[in-house]
Amino acid sequence: MGSFFFFFVFILLGIAAAESGFPGIQLPGIPSSENRSGFFIFGDSYVDAGNNNYINTTGDFLANYPPYGETFFPTPTGRFSDGRIIPDFLAEYANLPLIQPYLDPTNNLYLNGVNFASGGGGALAGSHKGQAIGLQTQMKFFKRVKNSLTKRLGNARTQSFFSNSVFLFNFGGNDYLNPFDISYDIFKTLDAQEQFADMVIGNITIALKEVYKCGGRKFGFMTVPPLGYTPSSRLKKNAQFFDESSSLARVHNKLFLMAIQRLATQLDGFKYAFADTHTLLLQRILNPTKYGFKIVDTACCGSDEFRGFFNCGRKKGALPYTLCENVQDYMFFDSYHPTEKTFEQLAKEMWSGDADIVKPYNFKQLFQYDPFLGSQ
Repeated sequence: MGSFFFFFVFILLGIAAAESGFPGIQLPGIPSSENRSGFFIFGDSYVDAGNNNYINTTGDFLANYPPYGETFFPTPTGRFSDGRIIPDFLAEYANLPLIQPYLDPTNNLYLNGVNFASGGGGALAGSHKGQAIGLQTQMKFFKRVKNSLTKRLGNARTQSFFSNSVFLFNFGGNDYLNPFDISYDIFKTLDAQEQFADMVIGNITIALKEVYKCGGRKFGFMTVPPLGYTPSSRLKKNAQFFDESSSLARVHNKLFLMAIQRLATQLDGFKYAFADTHTLLLQRILNPTKYGFKIVDTACCGSDEFRGFFNCGRKKGALPYTLCENVQDYMFFDSYHPTEKTFEQLAKEMWSGDADIVKPYNFKQLFQYDPFLGSQ
């Protein structure tokens, strides 16, 4: 009886010490934060693992019905593709499980990270407001996760865990496409494009500084895709839209890299992988056979010309959707989003690509970088 009592007291003391952040005693069932890294994802539909399943929104912002996910998952998960998306592959390469959506009610440990992304979400508060989860709300969710982990691990160990984790940000596409619903004349001048991009990038920068304050040191970024080349954009058949949307993507990507480079000089220990996914997608659009694609202008799923009308998986108005026979031939799964095959190719380049595509670190180097030793 005496030995059992001693053991019980020891466990209680161990739990109390662990929650206070004392590094010498391990919280039962939880690996030390010093030797583990998580993966935290912020962004839009290119990286949303299913958060929109749990919000009140319209079918345009949902992908939790067939044929979404059918290439890999037994049932649709809310990912805007026929299967896995970029964070899924990066997590696999980093020896992590699939990172769960924050709003999934079964997700409450966060010890491998968490996915905050939302289809339709933007860096600007007005981008699809009320229909998607924007950057500001995603940051509120992140702070709740921080508080939850702090209660469980203590402040010091939570900071340590964040410092060894990778934070992926992918915003911009919705911010730039949304205003075109109002007018094609908003972005007629380069000056107007740069001013708008500065607002988008400014909001992302604020969020990055917040994560840094919480301990984050390793950041990953994806560029805005070539907006004028999606099946949805092709359906518009509007030269002004093509020119302005394509220019906006290039302007954002140029100014965003400059902003991240400045941030790295201002914040001690700030390390990043900046992936030029815009170029990766454009390479495949312009030279499809080199990358194993047969069709890059038309979506696998949708309706109208190029299957550019966005109604994959549902009837919208009088138009039923059609689905291709061999998704492996296609670069785009629906009117906006790539196939799993495309996402996997991009993820491989992001993981181990050279500085022409991802710099100054690739994601493999970023995950392996030890912020405490200052070496890889």
